[in-house]
Amino acid sequence: MAIYKAVLNGQCEGQDVKNILWYRNGIAIDLSGLTVGGTIECANAIKTTVWPLMKVVLPVQYVLQDITCYVYDESTFNLLYQNPTTVGVGETGVKVGALNGPATCGIIRFALEPTSIVFNGPKPPKKGYVAIGPLCDSWIADDGTVPAIPDQKADWDAICFALANNIETLLPPALFFPIRVHTDKVLGLIKITSFADIRDATLRSQSSFRRSRMPES
Repeated sequence: MAIYKAVLNGQCEGQDVKNILWYRNGIAIDLSGLTVGGTIECANAIKTTVWPLMKVVLPVQYVLQDITCYVYDESTFNLLYQNPTTVGVGETGVKVGALNGPATCGIIRFALEPTSIVFNGPKPPKKGYVAIGPLCDSWIADDGTVPAIPDQKADWDAICFALANNIETLLPPALFFPIRVHTDKVLGLIKITSFADIRDATLRSQSSFRRSRMPES
């Protein structure tokens, strides 16, 4: 088994907008049959499976520049390759409309599967989320709720489904299971110590605001 960290490197109005997705492959999978430990397959699977549904809720002002993928060893959680793989995307969101800067977002929360210390590590995560944004003003109601109107629910349901389910490539064949990880600081370095599989994903009814995505003054 290997663990994959995929960083979706986006930009909006000159501000970096990053989302991190985590995956694992199955036990006893031969990584030698994959490209650079499976990083290219994982990034391409996200590009073809997750991104087409994700961009439906994002504005044209947002551009996903690329997807950078790292692979970690199955037992030590150490990097298998020091340099990550980057797959270019260069596509914008599709929603047209005004937005209140790059920091507004919708929170997708993950429900995680039961874990065991033997398989998942000593301190498996109990929850997780990603912040999808920015969002057009028309996608946030006056009271801050999302979706703003019932017609938008289907688009949010689609991205939730994509984030909670396996992704795959056909040539070469590869299958990746969505997870969240727990990290600790070990000797000054952030290190993965455990993980949990994602069971479901749901949109939080209240929108949010990411200070880390605010333009620098």
